[in-house]
This record gives sequence, C-alpha cells and structure tokens, in this order.
Amino acid sequence: MPNASGPRWSTCSANARQAVLARETAGDPSRTSSTGADVELRLERNGSDRVLVQVRDRGTGIRTKDLTQIFEPYFTTRRSGTGLGLPIARSIVEGLGGTLAIRTAEGGTTIDIDLPARPPGAAAT
Repeated sequence: MPNASGPRWSTCSANARQAVLARETAGDPSRTSSTGADVELRLERNGSDRVLVQVRDRGTGIRTKDLTQIFEPYFTTRRSGTGLGLPIARSIVEGLGGTLAIRTAEGGTTIDIDLPARPPGAAAT
C-alpha cells in the first residue's frame, strides 16, 4: 500500500481540502454544510495493484440538474468559479491510468479516485 504519510498523499490531501474549503467559503451559502467544512479523506488499497482515494464532505450534495455537467469545461455554479477544476482533475487522474467518479446525496458528496498503486511505467519495488 502507498505510504499515506508520503509527499504524494500530503499533496493530494492538501489539494482536496483546499478545494472543498474554497467551495464552502466562496460558494452559495445555501449549499454549504450547516456545520461548516467537514471533510473526510481516506486512502485504501483497492485490490492488489490499485489504491482508492476518497474525499467526502457533509454538505447538501450536488444538485441533480448540475451533476451531468460538472465535468464540462467552464461549467460552474459559483460567481467566481472558472469551471475548470473538475475537468482538469479528471484529466490528470485519467492520464495516470485512474478514474474519478462522484457520488452525491443529501448529506454529502464523495469523490472516488481510483489509481494504479504505481505510476504508469514505474518499476515494481
């Protein structure tokens, strides 16, 4: 299993937390969690050669009408948003041989990032 205290995990968790906190502070106040930005980050083995990174918030979820558009470049629900964050994130994850999926419901949204345990072309140790 990848080292959860290593630099890649630190960068991933810091970026995920920053993205969620930015949404909580810059987004529509009616869409934020009543308890503030409550974010859970998890890293676990997904089979013998994959890892799963999960980022979960406890907000109100993504509106159904927005869910089909969230990976479209320039789609945003925020006044100051560019609509590029999720499309870029998905592109990076797919470039690493992974997938990025979003599950949402009242009570929160979970982003599942499934990645190879080793970057493409990396030698086994």
